[in-house]
Formats: sequence, C-alpha cells, structure tokens
Amino acid sequence: MRERCPAFLLPARARSPAISWEQHVEKGCLVHGIRARDLPLIRAEIAAWLADPGPLGGPATWASGHEPRTAAEEWQAAGRWATALRAADLFYVSAGMSRTAVSAGVALPSYRLHEEDVPSRHGLLVWEEPVTPVHHGGEFTGAPLTAASWTTLGNRVHVRLWTSREYWITSMAEGDSKLGLRELSAAETRALRLRHPQPIVCMFSGFLPFRKTPGWLASTPSDTSSMSWAELEDRCRAASRHELAERALIASWLLIGQTIVREEELQISKAAAKQVSRIDPRLLTSVRYAYLRHRRSAPARPADGDRRRYDRYQWVVGGHWRDHWFPSRQATRPLWIDDHLKGPEGAPLLDPAKLVHVLRR
Repeated sequence: MRERCPAFLLPARARSPAISWEQHVEKGCLVHGIRARDLPLIRAEIAAWLADPGPLGGPATWASGHEPRTAAEEWQAAGRWATALRAADLFYVSAGMSRTAVSAGVALPSYRLHEEDVPSRHGLLVWEEPVTPVHHGGEFTGAPLTAASWTTLGNRVHVRLWTSREYWITSMAEGDSKLGLRELSAAETRALRLRHPQPIVCMFSGFLPFRKTPGWLASTPSDTSSMSWAELEDRCRAASRHELAERALIASWLLIGQTIVREEELQISKAAAKQVSRIDPRLLTSVRYAYLRHRRSAPARPADGDRRRYDRYQWVVGGHWRDHWFPSRQATRPLWIDDHLKGPEGAPLLDPAKLVHVLRR
C-alpha cells in the first residue's frame, strides 16, 4: 500500500525532500531503526524487564497511571508476557512485505481465524515499515505501530501492539492540545526514557477469536475484490490504529507460507549472542526473516473474442484475496494475489495510468 499513499505511512523525516524513500532504503536506513538481527537481544531485554518487580521494571511501568483494578491486571500481565516472549518465535517482515500486508489487511474480507493460520503459538513480529499512519489528527495522533506480539490462549489469541520508543517519546514530548496533552519538559522526557528503556513500547492490547469473525470484520463484505482502491482507502482512513495493525498482522500471518513470500533464518553476531546468553542462556537467537518473492505472472489464456487484444498488450491485475481450497484442512483459506502484470513480455501497457498500483520490486 505504501506506493499508493507513501506519505500516509512514512514519518516526517522520511518524507523530507532532502532524501527520497529510495535513497533512504539504499543507504540501509530503517524507518524505526530496528534490524532483523536486533530482535533476539531486544526480546531478551524486554522479557527480563517485564520480569523485574522493581520500581523501574516492566510490571510497575505497565501498571503506572491506571486505576487499581486495571493496574493489578497489568502487573500480572507483565509477568505472563515475560514468559510468553521467552517462548516466542521471532519474525521480521521486510519493507516490501510490510506494504503488502497493509494493502492485504485493508482488503481483507470477512474471515474466521483458525489455529493453523497463526505461524507459531507465541511470537514477536516487527514490520520494517510502520503499518499505521504517522500523521497527526484525531485517533491517528501519536506514534505509528511497528510490531506485534501474541500468545495463544485457548480459543483466542492475545495480541499486544508496539511502537518504536523514539516515535512514542517524540509524540509524547510534543504533546497535543486537541487531546489535552501538554508539552513535556526536558526533565520529564528524560524520566520517560528511564521508565521505558527498551526500543519498543506497548500501545494496545486485545484478543482475536478463533473460528469467529473479529468485531471489526463483522461489517466487512465477504468478498472485497470488487471494491475499488478508493473505497478500500476510505475504509482504511475510517479504521482505528488498533484495527489497522490487527488487519496487517492477520494478513502477515496468512501471507507467511504462501508462494509469494520467502523465509530465511538469520543468526545474530557472536557478541550479541553472548549478551543474550548473559540475560537468559535458554533463549534462542534465530530470526525468521520474511520477504516477498519476486515473481511475474504468465499471460492468461484469453477467450477467442479477446485473443487479438490480449495477445498484443499487457495489463495490470490489482492485489486481491482469493479463496483457495486446502485439502489437508478440507476448507478454504484466503490466498493473497499480489499486484502484477499479465500479458506478453515487452508488449505495451493497455492502461498506463494503472501502473502506479503495481508494487515496485
């Protein structure tokens, strides 16, 4: 989706005319500064922080500012998430796949999640690009969401959504008069950094049910393939940050293992592995790096009446979900068909104006 509305997904510094997005990528910069090989150490530090009962530990930080009942629940949740993160598989989603997950999530039809759709029982996933808007105003005010963690609990998945600490601290320090948030002083900003020492900060918590349609999908048509991208983007703007990120997360889960996505297992450096071992020697240090497979669709076989036209031109097929039958499950599962060109190689494009919808590789 980033190609369709790049300013919608990038922070102000990435939209600066001094450096284009392509130059940003070529220079090896990351929108939120987290690399795939950083994840094992980040996970180890967060798990240790959430298990720390001290005044600057995760339980005290998560419970801070809540009324007593919610504070007690958050204190207990911190301990449970420390355990879940230690057992989590680590996923890092490339920029190209992050954009596809956003597009696929917005276009996601009404769907009931199943246990086999979730790639692991416990997980921590970081998107290389944010999956929610960065601009200020209304519900979107604040830091964009860049990561998700989950743990399976009976007939549902407990999900926590995270943002970059630097995004969040900058947003909090600037304040927002519309929301009644005042600008923080330098001392208050330093105190905020002290209370949140990890690179990511938890923003939302929620549940996704198995074999039931999530509430935000209840009003979604069972087939969105006939909807235009303008209609889908209107739906996207009307959604909350929480919903947009959960849509992108479900789309990421469904995309992992499909033919348009490849996975590689990355290992961290020996120095980082020693740091992780000092924190907790039982933790694994591998990361599953997911990225889009480069592909080109073969020309479709046209009907006899259209043979002359489609033998001579290329045309754009927009990204869409398609129900695919899985014999092992004896049921259908959404299969994402990415934006692609069809038609003879080198032939002129039938409608050049639609080329902007094709994801760049």
